[in-house]
Amino acid sequence: MSIPAWIITLNSTAPNVVSLKSSLEEQGFEVAFFDAVDGRKSTPTLEADESISQFKSLINRKAPLTNSEIGCYLSHYRLIKQAYQQGKEHVLIFEDDVIIEPGLFDLVNEITKLGENAHMVKLMALKIRKRKVLKTLSGDYQLVRPVRGSLGAQGYVLNREGMKRILDYGATLYMPIDKVYDSFFMFDLNSYNIEPHAIYETVHESSIKKTKGIIDNRAWVKASWRLNKLHRSILRKLDQLKHRDEYQGATKPSAPPGKSSRLRD
Repeated sequence: MSIPAWIITLNSTAPNVVSLKSSLEEQGFEVAFFDAVDGRKSTPTLEADESISQFKSLINRKAPLTNSEIGCYLSHYRLIKQAYQQGKEHVLIFEDDVIIEPGLFDLVNEITKLGENAHMVKLMALKIRKRKVLKTLSGDYQLVRPVRGSLGAQGYVLNREGMKRILDYGATLYMPIDKVYDSFFMFDLNSYNIEPHAIYETVHESSIKKTKGIIDNRAWVKASWRLNKLHRSILRKLDQLKHRDEYQGATKPSAPPGKSSRLRD
């Protein structure tokens, strides 16, 4: 295996984390832990190349980033930055609340051979979107390209170009990390999914505080949000034209593509 499997966690001795590590090692992965950035109690300290724009957060989703969203974001971002600075050609990232399916080792090996244009390959997603099936991979897994963002950052593979694009675009925080990934059309990130999903979530209560109850309904925020939504829509359409060969004929899967209880249309 050319890349280690990184697990982002606040507690590497928790039973679910130990179980995930064991499952990965049984399939042949080398496993490493990455200490998550804890944003549960206060705003995490930023590094020199990082900044937060709560203004941009307001016009993108009518709410500021919460401290726990910032912590989650920085956990992923800093792991990607570390892998890139170390010269890695690929990085395989897991959050610590997932269970892996059989055949993941061979699948990841195939993903690393897809070429430089396969910037990101998600091993699962939470939203069922129209997608185009592009090819069959190991173990009857399929590589698909969703037309729109499919939510989630539970497990994925990035190649070196994908790392660079995320690092260049994401140094200023204004959306949760999975929403950045779903904004692939904003910075020409080629984002693919795997079906059926190669991992799934455990049932648990998230430690990430959401924006429910803190939506800002001031007139200027709502007006700016509408303009920004139009701007994003235009960029999404341009992306679909640019990559039309990988989008045309997209359909929704005929059956649920994974086991996670939060899957939704």
